[in-house]
Amino acid sequence: MPIIFPGRKELNMKECKIPAGCRTFDEVIREKLKDTGFKKVWNELDAEFATERALIELRVRGNETQKKLADKLNTKQAYISKVESGRVSPTISYIAKMADALNADAEIVFRPRGSKEVIKAVLVKAQKKPATKTNSKSQAPQRK
Repeated sequence: MPIIFPGRKELNMKECKIPAGCRTFDEVIREKLKDTGFKKVWNELDAEFATERALIELRVRGNETQKKLADKLNTKQAYISKVESGRVSPTISYIAKMADALNADAEIVFRPRGSKEVIKAVLVKAQKKPATKTNSKSQAPQRK
């Protein structure tokens, strides 16, 4: 799987040389997932990993540093680092605040099993600005 960093060329992990006696992360995880206890815990964390990856991607795409994001949220850079690394689990409302600070809409989508129905919980959505009228006829008459 290629890894892409903004502004840098694609890096193909297969081209990287792994030192003798070392294994890749994927190889270690593949082996660990054979243990049913580890697999259960790993799968339970999947949603958290996906959220962390999405927040990091939003921040990087927006050319934001952890410090800049922390300033926008009136918190410390260390807290943003903990959120992104999974050392803390923020509330849904805090995730929504982070998304908003990163200029992104956020929603949770539920799909009942066996149904094509979709139920959305919108957490953050950009507010539409009211249209301003420039036509002079639409302006209120002025008093003399």
